[in-house]
Amino acid sequence: MKRITYIIAILFACTSCSDTFLDNAPKGKYHEGNYDMGTAQELLVLATLMDGYNVFAQQTWPITAMQCHTTDNSHPGGPSGDGGVDFSQFPTMSFTPANSMFNTYYSLQFTAITKANEALQMLKDIEEANGETAATRQYRAEAYFIRAAAYFRLTQAFGAVPYVDRVMGKDEAMADQLSATVIRNKYLSELIGVINDLPTRKEAVNSGNIGRAARAIIAKTYLYEKDYDNCLTYTGQIISSEDNDLSTPYAEIFWEENEFGPESVWEINADYKPDQNISIIGENNQWCLMNGVRGFPNLGWGHNAPSENLMNDYESNDPRFGATILEHGEKVDGEEVVASNYKYFNRKAYCRKSERSLYGRADWCYGYWSNLRIIRYADIVLMHAEAACETNDLDEAKRKLEMVRARARNGQSVLPEIKTTDKDELREKIRHERRIELALEFERYFDLVRWGIAEDKVVNFVVGKHEVFPLPQTEIDKSNGKLQQNPKY
Repeated sequence: MKRITYIIAILFACTSCSDTFLDNAPKGKYHEGNYDMGTAQELLVLATLMDGYNVFAQQTWPITAMQCHTTDNSHPGGPSGDGGVDFSQFPTMSFTPANSMFNTYYSLQFTAITKANEALQMLKDIEEANGETAATRQYRAEAYFIRAAAYFRLTQAFGAVPYVDRVMGKDEAMADQLSATVIRNKYLSELIGVINDLPTRKEAVNSGNIGRAARAIIAKTYLYEKDYDNCLTYTGQIISSEDNDLSTPYAEIFWEENEFGPESVWEINADYKPDQNISIIGENNQWCLMNGVRGFPNLGWGHNAPSENLMNDYESNDPRFGATILEHGEKVDGEEVVASNYKYFNRKAYCRKSERSLYGRADWCYGYWSNLRIIRYADIVLMHAEAACETNDLDEAKRKLEMVRARARNGQSVLPEIKTTDKDELREKIRHERRIELALEFERYFDLVRWGIAEDKVVNFVVGKHEVFPLPQTEIDKSNGKLQQNPKY
């Protein structure tokens, strides 16, 4: 995506420098009098798609609250109440429909959906005038992916929500609220049909790995629907494609030099090079800022810190502990970490001093250049292991589990191979592996919910209520009674 984003920036810069372009009315609008319509319309589609993708990097606050601070993995870090009242309600599950985090998260998904729908409408107009091309097919596939990813997140978080698959007029009534399963079936059929129009990671390493991400969203959806056979089909396609692998050392996955590497299935591009006047997404990507060291070096606010419960759950000498947990008093890059409050931090969000010293950056830049890794290959492999276990292919489940553990060993005599022949025991081993491998990322809360064990792991979890979050009260109010709130809220 970095290459594509640069192209967009350059093209807009070039067109804005043209006297002909600026002098033709209406200024700022592409039409046959000031620009070649075929090129301009496709450029607008691409820019709209980029806007849709970038929405996923703007969700740091609600994701940290909803998917991290609610879990047994995460300690909120920082002083009590840090982040404001709404943000502080998640560790105790004391939130209400009025909590602003829900409104932000909900609105951002629908912003992405709107951008996808706008791009699809523009593509329809282009193809009616000029016919279908390989480029328009790819753009359509990307729009379907954006819409599917947003609806996956909405149904995961809220269950039944309004379903919008077109550009709606301002005066139109709110779209009908459909169940999670109905919505998922709609986007699955669309996304499955366009997979081959998307590039693989190896074909377009700078485009954001969209092709495999489509299969990942499909596989995750089937996993949430407990359709393990179809989940296996799509995780299997990702694995057999050899488009990804686990060759990146665990401790180096989140380094800048490994962005869009073999571990990457879906990540959102960010870049910050002050000496080159480059800021892509920039301050909207606040993941490193949210998680970074609070104290010295001053790298962030220290949220989503490892809990004592998580730290106690690591197997003896698991190298991933040191690659995930950063502790007060530890020396990193020649600097001693001094915590101002809670004594532990998420090391996955630590930006190395060598990165901070590049391109005119400074410590206060808080890792704005760090890509947001949304889906990693290890997640796909563990999804495959889980689905294989649930379909009674225990040997396949153990093979995939061993792939992840072999990388985690990092050449050491630790983390013995799992050889159990008991399905229930193997299921627990896979669940443990997901917790440790994906610690302090985005999966834990909804894993616990879909496994039906959140009541035992999440403080104050209420069965029949907290499996989904409340729909924002602002949306309920705007709907004039059409939008139904989730139970017990």
